Amino acid sequence: MRLSIIANPAAGRGRAYQSILDHVQCWKHPEWEVEILTTRSRDHAGLLARGLLHNPPDLLAIAGGDGTVNEVATHVPNPPFPVAILPSGTANVLARELGLPLHPIRALDVALKRSIRKVDLGELGPGPRRRFLFVAGIGFDAFVASAVRPGAKAVLGMAAYGAAIVRCLRSYRFPEFRVTCGKNTFTATSCLASNARSYGGGLLFSPDADMSDGLLDILVLEGKRRLELARFLFQAWRGKAECGGWIHRLRAPALRIEGPAEVMLQADGEPAGNLPLDIRLEHAIFPLVVPQELQDSNTPSVIL
Repeated sequence: MRLSIIANPAAGRGRAYQSILDHVQCWKHPEWEVEILTTRSRDHAGLLARGLLHNPPDLLAIAGGDGTVNEVATHVPNPPFPVAILPSGTANVLARELGLPLHPIRALDVALKRSIRKVDLGELGPGPRRRFLFVAGIGFDAFVASAVRPGAKAVLGMAAYGAAIVRCLRSYRFPEFRVTCGKNTFTATSCLASNARSYGGGLLFSPDADMSDGLLDILVLEGKRRLELARFLFQAWRGKAECGGWIHRLRAPALRIEGPAEVMLQADGEPAGNLPLDIRLEHAIFPLVVPQELQDSNTPSVIL
């Protein structure tokens, strides 16, 4: 059997990459032939994954942060091989959501068992189709994502997200945009379309989200409310998803966002273009490796 590993050497200051190289040098799984493909620039992981389509491996493992996984999902949204995550970034949102070990070598041990769960995949359009696995954010959320400094992540880890939130609460201008979901229309200053419970920085925004239910958990925030937003974010950090007159929660497979060009967008923490924006979900098309004990009543894991 053949294992391909796409590795981002810059993720986690290179420590995960080096540990994987060392592990492969002492490889103890003779039934697996291993190749390591190293990324060199932004979006290179997606191009490397696409290059595997002419001769698919039995397993693709991605050693990098959530952005590296997003690149692969964007370029190969319906892969003919299972995809494993070897967490190597700062937040590692997907690994936490799936209950994977946060050490890349222990996650590789899970990957070789190939217990697969097909999850939903979000799509942003029009124009070049950007994908997302756990969240698309519009407004304040995307502004914060753009403000997290890479150097601060390397030094502070998850605390870098908190520092960015504090800075952004003081400087954000709260431009308004329109969110349309079915028969509902809102004038919003922030919106999240979540496919998972987990979120960067350890915040809980969508406690009922499920990666395999075919629905987005949509959070819409209205108004210019710095103090209320600060409280809302603090409660999310404590694991409490607040409701209120300016907070709206919906569940749907699609929505549309319209507004000014200054409104920022992000997909899985990465910049994602400009408005207008259509967001939709494709049900159970992306095969992720999960721990064998993870069970889902609607989409059970399959061991290959």
